[in-house]
Amino acid sequence: MAFEHPYIRIANVTPEKLDEKEGWNVSDFRVVVSGKEGSSSIMYHATLAPGERIHKHRYENCQMQYYVVSGHGLAGAGEDRAEVHAGHFHLIPKGVEHWLVNLGRHDPLIIIGFYDRVPYFKDTGRIYLGDITEADITAPRTLNAAALKHPLVHNDEVPHVKVSHEEGWTQDYFNEPLNRSVGAGSCWMQGYFGPHTIHMKHRHNNCEEICYILKGRGLAGIGNDRGEVFAGDVNYIPAATEHWLANIDDTEDLSAPGWYIGVGGLDESGFEYLGPVTDEDLKQRTGAIE
Repeated sequence: MAFEHPYIRIANVTPEKLDEKEGWNVSDFRVVVSGKEGSSSIMYHATLAPGERIHKHRYENCQMQYYVVSGHGLAGAGEDRAEVHAGHFHLIPKGVEHWLVNLGRHDPLIIIGFYDRVPYFKDTGRIYLGDITEADITAPRTLNAAALKHPLVHNDEVPHVKVSHEEGWTQDYFNEPLNRSVGAGSCWMQGYFGPHTIHMKHRHNNCEEICYILKGRGLAGIGNDRGEVFAGDVNYIPAATEHWLANIDDTEDLSAPGWYIGVGGLDESGFEYLGPVTDEDLKQRTGAIE
């Protein structure tokens, strides 16, 4: 039986064919969620091999956000020059020149990212601005976070958002690495789940949501769908659609970052608690990601 709503495995998504003449020196770039799934925005996944780079460019039509899953890179954004590592979130405002280099000698630089409120890549207004030079790479780093002109946040520094156990927030904690406080037009949020904890049934009446499984094994309910999800899987959830997420592993934590699209935080999302996830819900499987 097929799912009604998108359950996507990044490994199954076909990489894009990108033009090196437009500054794409990158091994693998995949558009994971887009208008094809009914989304107003794009989620992507990119892998840069050692030495690879995404050369200077800007987006005329959208904000862009990305998260470093693994690796060590050098990020340019306007006049900012900052080294980035696993756990960094970077917000690039509309119209700002930016670029990224993998500084690692052996390991790939892996990122997930988001083009805010453009449904297809052709709509981003991407303009190639030239190659990264040796002078760019050797330029002094912006070492003082307060001196950065564009938001760069590490997950270790992000405070927890206070949520209510009575309204179904039974997972360990929840935070918002990029929200309206740093100028984000869509909120990047994260839930952390210990073994057998659950974010109970709810919906967001004011926004779509994209949820990515960064770590662990879960069971995701969306409407009538019930499907197991693993690291590297993604769900797209339309606005006002009931959904929930359970960690079904006995020992491993579940980490699930994602976006509330078009709102600056949970408090703008139109969150509505709809009730507990039952034992019967946890037994059901209506499909599987092939």
